[in-house]
Amino acid sequence: MILQQMEFVSPEGLRLDGCRPMEMRQIRAEMGVVAKADGSAMFEMGSTKVVAAVYGPREVQNRSQQLNANALVQCEYTMANFSTGDRMRKPKGDKSRSTEISLVIRQTMEECILTNLMPRSQIDIFVQLLRA
Repeated sequence: MILQQMEFVSPEGLRLDGCRPMEMRQIRAEMGVVAKADGSAMFEMGSTKVVAAVYGPREVQNRSQQLNANALVQCEYTMANFSTGDRMRKPKGDKSRSTEISLVIRQTMEECILTNLMPRSQIDIFVQLLRA
């Protein structure tokens, strides 16, 4: 069996993203990119581009999920179909990967948001990867 080694730096001394090994990728951020959201931002680093939108706090839509002492934080992470150069169908594990990333984002945001100040309310966070 022949094992191929992936080259991270070209013979010209450039990474796959066109930068030199010790050179940082260009970073760009913009706020207020989703008009109807209560808060939103777009973040680019190199060729990666992500948009996030936050809605709330607002009334809990599903009363069975309501928390009396804190706000309910819900998060959904998705990858746009066109986000990668691959035009193949999404692998079966993609849904579980998105669920895992959504959970990590939700747990992180719950630690950052003062949910105790907004009991019996809901905050929805949507993150979409536009370009990977």
